[in-house]
Amino acid sequence: MDWIDLRTALAVFEAQSHAGAARTLGVSQPTVSRRIKTLEAAMGRRLFQRTPQGLKPTELGLVVIERAQRMQIEAAALDRAVSSLDVGARGRVTIAAADGVGNEWLPYALAPLLSAHPSLDTRTVIGMEAANIAAGEADIALRWIRPGQQHSLIARRVVTAGGGLYASKGYLDRHPAPQSLAELSDAEGVGWVVDTVLAWPRSNDGVEVAPARQRYRASSPTDHVAALRCGLGVGVTSHRLALAGPEPLIRVLPDHEVRMELWVVSHPDMRLNAAHRLVHDHLIDALAADRAHFDSGAVSVFPKA
Repeated sequence: MDWIDLRTALAVFEAQSHAGAARTLGVSQPTVSRRIKTLEAAMGRRLFQRTPQGLKPTELGLVVIERAQRMQIEAAALDRAVSSLDVGARGRVTIAAADGVGNEWLPYALAPLLSAHPSLDTRTVIGMEAANIAAGEADIALRWIRPGQQHSLIARRVVTAGGGLYASKGYLDRHPAPQSLAELSDAEGVGWVVDTVLAWPRSNDGVEVAPARQRYRASSPTDHVAALRCGLGVGVTSHRLALAGPEPLIRVLPDHEVRMELWVVSHPDMRLNAAHRLVHDHLIDALAADRAHFDSGAVSVFPKA
């Protein structure tokens, strides 16, 4: 198989069309179609199927895309490793990240980069409060909220994460799953003690509907999802945390969907530091490669040991 054909398949997967992939790659649409046909001929089966929402991968296509994403990550890491030898990508880079991303995803995403750069060190600052990059509390941050324009920081939105209402099997064995907002009011809830975009549903007139009895209130995503797994009630969490592990949580009232934008934030001086630039670019590539994991809770392209 040709890496160019695999790269073309990745572009089709992300754009959900041959035309969109052609624009991304800077080639003609017939070229994209020809490369996909070549790859499918090598595989002996179709990789994509047409749907009303665009081209979607088949079961085999998902396998190919997952492997190709890993190859892309390794290729990008190798390219950065070679290009940084002349400028000395060494030293410490401090990364601030929200709980749930910083401890559940970040170490595994950084592993390929650190393996390729023995002289590079990273330090993580995990918490719900945004680190002050201008004051030097961190070099790079992963934030759910975009910084204001007055901060003069570089901010790039890379992925949008999804979430919804979930409960454990143990809880649902003891309590019927709510079938309406009225029944959600009667359920036991796992809530929050901090402001978060993981909000309870709202009625048609805009009134928040939450369980009247919230037995547990958490201050962090990992604390919150642990309480859900313990069977303490129904709560709003991200798809990727809810579906992780051997016993995924069960979704209830699936019409309720929350969306969260994840931003990579850095100081403008980042461009002048080889190590900072290397880590920043790697995080951008890693998040883009793992977009499905954040969006719907699909298995991450970064395997856990």
